[in-house]
Amino acid sequence: MNRFKLIGKYDSTDLTSFFDGDLEIVNVPLITEKGMLCYGIGNVIEKMLDNKICPTEDGIDIMVFATLVYLADTRISRSIHSQDSWTREIEIQLPVINLETWNASSEDLTRMLDFLTGDKWSIIFEQRDKDFDDLLTCNEEQEAFEVVSLFSGGMDSLISTVNYLEDKKNVVLISHAGDGFTKNAQTNILKEFKEMYPEIMPLYLDLWMSFEKEFIPHGGTENTTRSRSFLFISFGVFAISGVKGVNRLEVPENGLIALNVPLDNLRVGSHSTRTTHPFYLEMWNKVLGRLGFNTTVENPYWDKTKGEMADKCKNKEFLSKVIKKSISCSSPVKAKWKKLPPQHCGYCVPCLIRRAAMQKAFGLGKDCTDYTQESTNAILKDHANAVGSQLRSFQLAINRIKKQPNISKVLIHKPGPLKNDAGYLDRLAGVYTRGLLEVDDFINGSLVDEVQE
Repeated sequence: MNRFKLIGKYDSTDLTSFFDGDLEIVNVPLITEKGMLCYGIGNVIEKMLDNKICPTEDGIDIMVFATLVYLADTRISRSIHSQDSWTREIEIQLPVINLETWNASSEDLTRMLDFLTGDKWSIIFEQRDKDFDDLLTCNEEQEAFEVVSLFSGGMDSLISTVNYLEDKKNVVLISHAGDGFTKNAQTNILKEFKEMYPEIMPLYLDLWMSFEKEFIPHGGTENTTRSRSFLFISFGVFAISGVKGVNRLEVPENGLIALNVPLDNLRVGSHSTRTTHPFYLEMWNKVLGRLGFNTTVENPYWDKTKGEMADKCKNKEFLSKVIKKSISCSSPVKAKWKKLPPQHCGYCVPCLIRRAAMQKAFGLGKDCTDYTQESTNAILKDHANAVGSQLRSFQLAINRIKKQPNISKVLIHKPGPLKNDAGYLDRLAGVYTRGLLEVDDFINGSLVDEVQE
């Protein structure tokens, strides 16, 4: 087991590392020999400038900081470098342009990352002498954008974007991908947008960021990627720092997934993701305020189930046509074990919520998505193994809610802190209950349908 310290360096030398006891210190180059920012950021800046979007120096700092966080998270193995098979000790050191405000935010950033990834983070900022004035100049008037929203290629961001396009909003879509399957989903949906909404096509800003295996010497590879949402939101903040007249970054996610209450007692702490949890987004807004960004991060669907989002989509006919090109599955590459191309498994938590949402919005048997395991009955029979364990956990959680309806007001507090507002908490408890019952309707409906067949 090693502890790691990643130091961002604004020079073009190769990545180097050395040991100080059990601490591996890694010097990470941030710019190329031509002075462009590494790891896909320079390419994004070029596309932004081509569209008259000029990010700020603070925007660069938050983007580069997120890059180091994402690098550490994905290239430091939990199994090798943690004492409990999960918690790693990681330190980030980075030069920033406004040292005072970043130092004032370091405690909140540490708390946010600890909460998000389940690791122990330390952060050190120092003064950045290099500036990027030569890169951040726009000489022409920017097009009037109205919305900046994350676009993952998933079902929720698809619905959100359709709603904006139906309202004829001028949208900037922020996307990240580190694998071909996710990237293909995004580009395939964009092609559908172009055909359906040719006169109001969104501006698509995409960041490709993926690091080679063993990129960090002795670090290994980690697949949990809890920090992806930190990178994703940071990219959005980076972009919005150069968009005039927009001060809200939209993070579309249904309320059940955003809360992500553990379905059973085994899925707590490190086993429960917090990528869009209300507390995490509140921490983002606190940090952005301290750093002087005139930007908030908001989830417009925090009190809606996935089925409610789909059912109220402003173009359901179009949604039903393109939905199969979106991705929800937690691990679509699992299909390779059955010698199939990457696709939805049909039995993980996100897949079950997706299938329930499709039934609520379009009716039984109207989901055109390809699933590795279609039969709900077959999933139930395999409850002792990975294929059926998630559905069984849903059943346990559903039965608990049916027996004690008011327990939802207690359970919503399990994943993390929530602000003490009675009306707000009631709405969170409501979306949690409705989300579970949505899955219950899917299970019961699909079982009856399979028996009748």
